[in-house]
Formats: sequence, structure tokens, C-alpha cells
Amino acid sequence: MTKEDNMLLWKKVAHTDPKYTKPFPSFGKTLTTIDPMYQIMTMTGTFGPVGEGWNYKVHYTYTDKCVFAEVSVAHKTVPYHTNDIVGAKWDYYGPISSVQPLFKKNGLLDTEAPKKAMTDALTKAFSHLGVSADVFLGLFDNVKYVEDMKEKFKPQVADASKIKLTK
Repeated sequence: MTKEDNMLLWKKVAHTDPKYTKPFPSFGKTLTTIDPMYQIMTMTGTFGPVGEGWNYKVHYTYTDKCVFAEVSVAHKTVPYHTNDIVGAKWDYYGPISSVQPLFKKNGLLDTEAPKKAMTDALTKAFSHLGVSADVFLGLFDNVKYVEDMKEKFKPQVADASKIKLTK
């Protein structure tokens, strides 16, 4: 297998549609966050429905103050240079971990903490495949790059002159 073969999946999932991102301030600078559902949509578009083409497992560990989520991801891999889904095998990796505090700043229980930890761990796990790699590589800091991505993901308008009408 060549280096080019090794990068096929990465290149397929690396670009992010800007409409599924938003800026957020962090430690005095602005970072870009990706909608987690967009990442799930990317995984589904690439491998098929969750449970069929890709899957994940989550293991939670709780302490007095935090919840840890360890996520393992699996996806089916079709042999390179074929479209032979029959020859597909499951590739597993992980666990990838994330931690969230169980309590909000006001001292109340954060009932969303386990979900936040799982979502963060999934985002990190998907990044290992290259999902939204352009964001993680800092390319969304470049206004020209973001404009190029907006153009790439712009909905295509059908040319009405090429549409055949049938009865």
C-alpha cells in the first residue's frame, strides 16, 4: 500500500463545511468549533449508518467531581482499489478519553456532563481518521481558506436547460 493509499480516507473527510462551524473564545483567542452532528453525518456519509458501517462504545468512570468518557470507534474498511463491501473488515481504535466536571460553576449538578464528555471524546476520535482535519490543523484561522470552503460546499444550482422533461 502506498502513502497515497494511506491518505485516501483522510482526504475524503478532511474538509469541513463552514456552515457547521462557529467561533468561540478560548484563553484570549478565538478557536473554531465543529457541530458534532456534522461529524456524525460525515461518518455516516463515509461508512454508512451507525451500527452498520461504523460504531462506537462508551465507558464512563465517575469520581466525586468529574465524569470520564472513554470512546472506542470501529468502522468498516473496504479493501483498497475495490468496492467489495463483502470483503470489508472492521477496524477498531481507541479508547479516546475526555473528562468533564459533574458540577456547574453555581454548584448544581450538570446533568449534561456525561453527554459532553462523550461528545468531546467522539470528536477527538473522529479527528484521528481526519474528520474535519482542516479545523484541527488551524486552517479555519485563514479567511481565504474559509471562503474557499464556502465555495466548495455551496449548493449546486441545476442548469434548467439541461433538464429533460419526460411524460
